[in-house]
Amino acid sequence: MSVTPGGSAAATGSRWEVEEEAMVEQITVPGSQARLLKSRLRLASRLSVVRKRLPGVEGAPVVLVHGFAQNRYTWHSSGRSMSAWLASQGLDVYVLELRGHGNSRASGAPERFADYVEDAAELAEAIGQPAFWVGHSLGGAVAYALATRSPVRGVIGIGAVYRFGQHNRVVNWLTRASHLARARGLLGGLSVRTRLAGQVLGRLYGISDIAGYAFPVSGWAPGSLEPELLAERLERGFDWTSLHVWLDMSRWAHDGGFDYAPEWAHTDVPLLVITGDLDHLMPPSDARAAFTESGSRDKQLLELEPWSTGTHWGHLDLVSGKQAPEHVWAPVSAWMGLR
Repeated sequence: MSVTPGGSAAATGSRWEVEEEAMVEQITVPGSQARLLKSRLRLASRLSVVRKRLPGVEGAPVVLVHGFAQNRYTWHSSGRSMSAWLASQGLDVYVLELRGHGNSRASGAPERFADYVEDAAELAEAIGQPAFWVGHSLGGAVAYALATRSPVRGVIGIGAVYRFGQHNRVVNWLTRASHLARARGLLGGLSVRTRLAGQVLGRLYGISDIAGYAFPVSGWAPGSLEPELLAERLERGFDWTSLHVWLDMSRWAHDGGFDYAPEWAHTDVPLLVITGDLDHLMPPSDARAAFTESGSRDKQLLELEPWSTGTHWGHLDLVSGKQAPEHVWAPVSAWMGLR
């Protein structure tokens, strides 16, 4: 079955296939639920998109984009769901799975980072009106890049990649080694599965959470997520990824830049950049560059740290953590509401 999206999409003739649609009850935060209309959409390229909204409400469209080697479960767990919470606020929420990830594996594997930008552009066209784009980690880089070529209402980067591997020695070493191997023709177009690593970390929560105090590439601040929700997030949210994309990121680390940086410097769109003080995977100094180098006249930087929030912040917990609804989700919703 094919349907025309809401809003101005009817005027453009953009279409997608609705594979499933049903009313669902989803927990937004512990103790609260929302009754939502949930649809699974399939775009022409076979990309999969989950849409959530309040029935009968025509809210502003918001697209959520996951990061490197992740999928739709970046934004949803059984006990805390940013996608459901935003929909419960009256927004029209689209959760995009980039090609090669989750239910978008049918669209094939990416051969370069720019393929992800093409994925975002396809969804932007299908929605038919400018949306807010919210990206976590590498998904933030996708949103930044999209904004240089397609109309958007605003862009929000949460622990988002802009500069990469500049201020974490371990990540820097890995990227430089990858870049050197690529230059010597030692790496081909492999796909890497990260789910097993997520399952192991999830089952060793006690060990891995303690390691977060010292391990230089830990993905969350210790104590920031409940054990059962962290285990679920790691087991369901880690996915396949393409080595091609990692090699593009490694090139950025080697060159100290981002492919879309020149265009980004001249892109004037509303911008919100959110960083976490203990985010080892995307240190604030790297993520902050998107704010500093943006051509936006309407931009805001929200740097989360314990002095103002009472807790430390890592990478996954910026979206999924116990304190995320108060210190990330609510500011994101308020920021969009003003625009």
